[in-house]
Amino acid sequence: MTRTARFLALAAATAMFCFSLWSWSRSGDWVAIVFALGSAAYGIFFFTSSPDEKQ
Repeated sequence: MTRTARFLALAAATAMFCFSLWSWSRSGDWVAIVFALGSAAYGIFFFTSSPDEKQ
């Protein structure tokens, strides 16, 4: 994964995580928390993946 793709994936995961927390704070729906946990897992995955510049 290139550095640009890794950055975009981290940005998207962070945005989804923040939106999920905001949605949960407004509604109290448990599905939003599950989605936030999934977004956090994606963020951790993309954060720990090493950038690959072999393009």
